[in-house]
Amino acid sequence: MSGRVFFDTNVLVYAYSNDNQLKRQAALVLGTMPDRWLSTQVLIELVNVFSRKLKTSWPDIQLTLIELTNNHSIHHTTESTIAHATRLAQRYGFSWFDALIVAAALECGCDTLYSEDLSAGQLIEGSLRVVNPFGM
Repeated sequence: MSGRVFFDTNVLVYAYSNDNQLKRQAALVLGTMPDRWLSTQVLIELVNVFSRKLKTSWPDIQLTLIELTNNHSIHHTTESTIAHATRLAQRYGFSWFDALIVAAALECGCDTLYSEDLSAGQLIEGSLRVVNPFGM
């Protein structure tokens, strides 16, 4: 196991939202783990949620992005990622955006993908385990 972990957008939303304190605390604990990874796609989705749904100010969004990029390794989506995601969507039936996140996590060599949206316990390509950090 590499010990590398990858975060889906929903985990980060809970870390910065006050809507659900139990989920927020769980997400904040995950933020202290070593070798944390995000993708450019996750950051883009996060900005969309913050600006459109949570009505977060642009200066606050910018500060959040600085914090996240300073404290996480960032995977940049490439042509290879897109091709990999296409194969994953076909093989596992993932939505396109979920497949992009899974492909990025695999390309980073992560062994854990924290997500509330994917099937908890699923092992992808024999190396990436999906974990729901909120135990549901």
